[in-house]
Amino acid sequence: MKIGIVILATNAYFALGVRFMKKFMQHYQGDAEIKFFFFSDENPKDSVQDSMNVVYKQDSHICWSDGTNSKFKNIISLEPELDVDYLYYFDADTNVNRPFNENWFIGDMVGGEHFGNRGFLKDGRGMDKNINSRAYVPPDHPPYTYYYGAFFGGKTQNMLNFCKVLRDNQIADKAIGYEPGVNDESYIQQFFHFNPPTLTVTIENFAFNISDKGGLGETRHTSLDISDIKTGLRQYKNDNIELAGGKLIKV
Repeated sequence: MKIGIVILATNAYFALGVRFMKKFMQHYQGDAEIKFFFFSDENPKDSVQDSMNVVYKQDSHICWSDGTNSKFKNIISLEPELDVDYLYYFDADTNVNRPFNENWFIGDMVGGEHFGNRGFLKDGRGMDKNINSRAYVPPDHPPYTYYYGAFFGGKTQNMLNFCKVLRDNQIADKAIGYEPGVNDESYIQQFFHFNPPTLTVTIENFAFNISDKGGLGETRHTSLDISDIKTGLRQYKNDNIELAGGKLIKV
């Protein structure tokens, strides 16, 4: 089995994306062949072990929203070269702190239950309310599940089809001058509401940590200086690392 992992890691997210890849492989105990597709303004080859299968895709963003909105477009761009059975997207600031294999996230089309689904996002509160938007979910159409924008995937063709629909929805909304409240995540809610994933990874079964920024600061600010962290990543190219308190640690 071949599994592709897409990471979007421009600006300060570069360090977090490198951390994710290294910690993924450090803790991975499965038998699949893992291939990373790394979208960034910097090539990670000098920051990760040579044994890791990483395909670098040059990309840049002038603001955080441009970055997060590029997920679907970037994934679609991989179609001509994909040689994997399954394809998944993980946010760059995802962290891995325990052994795992792929069994928890393998499925035809997979979404992750958002940690707020049973609290501040329950009962459809997080759904887009603009009836003119392609992200719109009717307020009288339960049941509702709120899914992560930080994780989704499945069989490669299913993932591509999913991203093509959502990219078309983004383009249609842009044409009317509308941006959903939570950007790309709003389109994921709409799609999965009417086309539920074959596997929903529950909060209890989600094996990674979402939105762990390692104390780097406000990573959405493109001016955040992580030059010292990048120097350390190159220095510890062949070592296991962690980010904590805004510092890079060799472990």
